[in-house]
Amino acid sequence: MPNCHDPYRFLFLLFILIMSGCGDRQNPYKDYYFPLDQLDEGMIYIYEPANALGLGNEIWSLSTIQTDTGTVLFTRIFDPSHSLIQTIRETEVMNGMLADETIYYTRDTLDQKVIVPLKITRNALFPFTVPDTAKVYTYQASWREPGDTTLTTTLTRYRRYERMQTITRPNGEKVESVIMHLQEKMENDGEGVLSLEFQGEETYGKGLGLIAWKRILPTGDTIAFQLKETMPLHQYEAKYGKLE
Repeated sequence: MPNCHDPYRFLFLLFILIMSGCGDRQNPYKDYYFPLDQLDEGMIYIYEPANALGLGNEIWSLSTIQTDTGTVLFTRIFDPSHSLIQTIRETEVMNGMLADETIYYTRDTLDQKVIVPLKITRNALFPFTVPDTAKVYTYQASWREPGDTTLTTTLTRYRRYERMQTITRPNGEKVESVIMHLQEKMENDGEGVLSLEFQGEETYGKGLGLIAWKRILPTGDTIAFQLKETMPLHQYEAKYGKLE
């Protein structure tokens, strides 16, 4: 006797396959962000200057944890001497990444570390969805300037999908990439409102995440960095010393 449940089982499996395919089509650009499922033990991204402005490398330490609300990505950014300059916490949601917390670290006149927390008012960082060149993803945060609590600085960063491009990395590897156009505004409410505007780009490589970025300053100078190499956190610390 034939199994009368077989047709229903087939339809169920077909439904699962269709839904899985829909999910992939709805979030095709998740693969271009940092590989969240590979960062639970920590990974180091070393970015080097891409032009001759005399800047040093940036060392990014990335790690993830799983929570009830989703995957949380922690990023610590260090200068070449291993001084912590920024921490970022962001959460994966169904259609992208949202900023939870950003903290800057600086030094006062006595060379003591000063912690500068940012108040985030718009938290869109990176979309996983089908790109729309007309849509803008906005991140906005403000902070009190160290040494003058009456002075507030506000950064507004607009990201917009621009194009797909195959990028050749410094090691010769060719990477399929998403290019995001940046427009930034920095406002300072001191005596009157001082406003500066910047243009730029971010390049996200498939399977890697952020592989290059640049900012064009009002002076016309360009700050540009590119991904030099990646390595597991434990390997980096064994070779260069512990990051704290």
